[in-house]
Amino acid sequence: VAIALAIVSLFIYGLIIKRLLVLIKGKGIWIFPIIASGCLIVLAIFHVYRITFYFPLLSTAGPGDLFDLIVGSLGLARIESYLLLGSGIFALIGGVLYYKASSR
Repeated sequence: VAIALAIVSLFIYGLIIKRLLVLIKGKGIWIFPIIASGCLIVLAIFHVYRITFYFPLLSTAGPGDLFDLIVGSLGLARIESYLLLGSGIFALIGGVLYYKASSR
């Protein structure tokens, strides 16, 4: 639910910046929050896949399969972390660029 709310809020944030850029004659800054929400959508897809595929298998895995499942789950968790970082960076870049454009 938190990821869905963040996706919606970043998308709305991007649309608001798009409207405000008309006033200061700026261009293209609004795309950064939209890209951030896209990163969060991909993160949510990876997270749902990891939860529905790996976690049920981890509860019933034998000793021979356990290590491979843990490594696979942690690999997806690493990708999720990078996507969350990318989303934050894109949102921050959009905010900083808008602040600089509106301060002129």
